[in-house]
Amino acid sequence: MSKSEDTKQLILDTAKKEFMEKGYNDASVRSIAKQAGLTTGAIFRYFADKESLFAALVSPVADHMLDLYRKGGERGFDSLTNGHPENMWNISDEVISVLVEYIFANKDAFYLLISQSAGSAYESFVDQLIEEEEKQTYAFQQKMIRQGYSCRPLTLDEIHILFSAQYYAFFEIVRHKLEKDEALDRIHLIADFFGSAWKLYFA
Repeated sequence: MSKSEDTKQLILDTAKKEFMEKGYNDASVRSIAKQAGLTTGAIFRYFADKESLFAALVSPVADHMLDLYRKGGERGFDSLTNGHPENMWNISDEVISVLVEYIFANKDAFYLLISQSAGSAYESFVDQLIEEEEKQTYAFQQKMIRQGYSCRPLTLDEIHILFSAQYYAFFEIVRHKLEKDEALDRIHLIADFFGSAWKLYFA
């Protein structure tokens, strides 16, 4: 890497440590600069402000996560269009497996998103995921009804409550920084528990 690239990476590594320890609100560019052995002006040559520095660490992961959810939802709709709505359960299991692998490959960024983002533009990240699932699930349910499949209709508010419970339980594992094997056991426990409940309404 060039000297400029080395400096940028040093800033990112130091900022990640600061955000991991203090959270977005309590972290400061001045502290990051001091730990990196740089001036604040040097940091501002690479990043406009604290928000853009935090975004550089978490936005690729946040964007990819939302994309995975949307693609999983599209596959679910395809299964319904093709006359096999029961396939959505296999798709759901596959999506969870992919997400778990992705989370552990990027666990520091996820910890920042889930636990240390208060005060940043990403503090509502989990709520964004829930909203995405909520819209997709409601639309899926309505399409099932139109196509004559059996299901027990849920309102948007009811779907929101259920997904909030599921995803806050899921991401609690990230907050506790469990080892991968233990985390996988907990995630499968949550997925099995909520999966059984969802099947009461969509199977």
